[in-house]
Amino acid sequence: MGPVWKVIRNVKDACSQCGVEIVDFPSVGTVVDYHFHPAEKFCWACYRYNSALLDEIDPRDSRPYQPVTRPIVP
Repeated sequence: MGPVWKVIRNVKDACSQCGVEIVDFPSVGTVVDYHFHPAEKFCWACYRYNSALLDEIDPRDSRPYQPVTRPIVP
């Protein structure tokens, strides 16, 4: 499974890119035994700059599906 995005709340840390102190922040990491292990933490400005794909924080996909032009079953 690929990277997982999650909003971490009520925890103080520093942004992995710019070093700004953050409290409620998006993080990317992996899930092992149903526990999230963050790899990188971002402030909201750096998160918007990275513009993540489909995830729980920003459910809009930057590459929308191709529209169906004809039915699958004749």
